[in-house]
Amino acid sequence: MLVIIAIIVTMAAVHFGPSDADRVQTEADRLSLLLESARDEAIAEGVTLGWAPDGASAYRFWRQDAGGTWMALDDNDALRPRSLPDSMRLSNIKVNLAPLGVEGKLVFSPSGVNSPFSLSLGTADISRQLSADPLGRITIDPPAP
Repeated sequence: MLVIIAIIVTMAAVHFGPSDADRVQTEADRLSLLLESARDEAIAEGVTLGWAPDGASAYRFWRQDAGGTWMALDDNDALRPRSLPDSMRLSNIKVNLAPLGVEGKLVFSPSGVNSPFSLSLGTADISRQLSADPLGRITIDPPAP
C-alpha cells in the first residue's frame, strides 16, 4: 500500500511541476518586464541604458556615462545581472533586423525612441520571441495559451 501511495505522490509531483513551456513563458515575461523597466528608467532619469547578453545563458544591463563609456549596472536591484535557468538560452538577437554584434547592446535612450529589436529565449524544444517597436513596447510570440 505504501508503495502505491509513493508512486501516486511521485507522479503528482512530476505532473504538477512547471512544464518547460511554463518556465520559458515565465522567463520571457520577466525579461519583457525588465526591458520595459529599463526603457522607463532611461526616460525618467534622462540617461542612456543598455541591455546585452552575457554569453547565451545570462544577461546584464548597462548605463552610459556622459563620455559615452558603458558601465555595468551591478548595483541596481531591478536591473542586476541575471542568469537563465538550466538549458535555457538567448539567441537570434537582432537590432533593426541586423544581428547584434559581439559587443552590441539594445539601447534605451532618454528620448524614449529606440531601435526596434527582437530576440529568442527558450530551450531546444520551446522558445518565445520578444520583439520591440521603436517606442520599446514588447510583444511575446507565440503568446501564452
